[in-house]
Amino acid sequence: MEKFFYPSTVAVVGATPDRYKGGNAIFSNINLTFSNGLYPVNPRYRDIDGVRCWENVSSIPEVVDLVIAFIPAPGIPDLIDECGKKGIKRVMIQSAGFAETGGQGRLLQDRCVKIAKSRGIRLWGPNCMGLVNGHTRFVASFMRPFVWEKNLTPGGVSVIVQSGMLSAGFLMQVLSEGYFGLSKACSIGNRCDINESDILEYLKEDETTRVVGLYLESIVDIPRFRRAVLELGRPVVLLKGGISPGGAKAAVSHTGSLAGDTRLAEEFFRQLGIHRAYDIIELMDMVKGLNGAGYTKNRGRRVAVVTFSGAAGIVTADHFAGAGLELAELNAHTTEVLKTVFPPWMSPDNPVDIWPSLEQHPRSKTYSVAVNALLRDPGVDGICIHFFADPDPGGEYKKFLDLLDPVTKPVVVWMIGDTRLFRGLREMMEAKGMLVYNEIGRGVEVLGMLLDGKGSRG
Repeated sequence: MEKFFYPSTVAVVGATPDRYKGGNAIFSNINLTFSNGLYPVNPRYRDIDGVRCWENVSSIPEVVDLVIAFIPAPGIPDLIDECGKKGIKRVMIQSAGFAETGGQGRLLQDRCVKIAKSRGIRLWGPNCMGLVNGHTRFVASFMRPFVWEKNLTPGGVSVIVQSGMLSAGFLMQVLSEGYFGLSKACSIGNRCDINESDILEYLKEDETTRVVGLYLESIVDIPRFRRAVLELGRPVVLLKGGISPGGAKAAVSHTGSLAGDTRLAEEFFRQLGIHRAYDIIELMDMVKGLNGAGYTKNRGRRVAVVTFSGAAGIVTADHFAGAGLELAELNAHTTEVLKTVFPPWMSPDNPVDIWPSLEQHPRSKTYSVAVNALLRDPGVDGICIHFFADPDPGGEYKKFLDLLDPVTKPVVVWMIGDTRLFRGLREMMEAKGMLVYNEIGRGVEVLGMLLDGKGSRG
């Protein structure tokens, strides 16, 4: 598996100079980060962007670590056989037209598997968008370079997706918003050979992976998957497709999957401690939260709320029941500290409504006194902070972050206001160890997940 993610030499079969073709995107992506060892294969061209083009795999002067195929499906079996004769051990098939199309396509896929097994070749795909290694910037995918070239940031999130376009959309949104750093992104398609368990077993040894997000329509080998999840030693978030009759029917035509009994599946995932997401944005938000949860220990579920609005504090508290959280009782020392920035006529309580204090003190002082007091209160297990994003010519938010104690317990921030300012503020706050969300409910949900003891497995 290592050479799929860290190849030294790669052949792209179906590479083309046509900027509108997927074969060009795959070649261009790899060419951006490979100084040598890249072999475009297409008998129609002498070179592509100055890189010599080869007639076929057999003509390449060395045995490459990885072959990526983006040619019509009927030509794939012969290509696999040619790779076997050359001594190549890894083929990634990004072409479609296999089991997802039904009868003849499934027979074609079975033929590919049979040839690969006879030649000792591991197959990735088909009908997939390949992989991304965020730490080496190796992008083996027909996702266009403009999506990732400027915004790919290395980090701790790895994703395994049984879909091609979903993984592309997921990556585009993550990268365009700077949402979190990426370790590995794996689009595995029909999983004719390499499946989710292969990759989970590989990620167990990957020190750069802190959390794994999954989109699956079915599980290939349930006992093996169970072992892989339990041995992974990292939290797992799953978005399961095909949980409704209509979704299950669609899954068959998408990747040739059979979805299985939903109730049994839910109990199975619960026993494994897998966090469940029910849409793609929720999956993104949950893996982001778990990626930043290295400090999480299961101390309790008592939460303090710091708000600039009494109504927002009430709405936040209303979400607590669904997340299994409760409002913390502030100890006497915390209350006394809060009184130093509160007007005499107002007694501090939880939710901590700081609006009267903001009328009398700089924003940085009010927020830093309140949040630091709660971070130090042993009766507070987590904190939910409300921030209003507005122009800040005095740099009060930065001053607050400079005054903030080390964040040693889960802190989520709900941000509202001028959306143009969100990204800059979010990046500043998350650099300090807080997690920023644009919806109260999602922030509370993530906080509940972090405080349930599963946020720091292992």
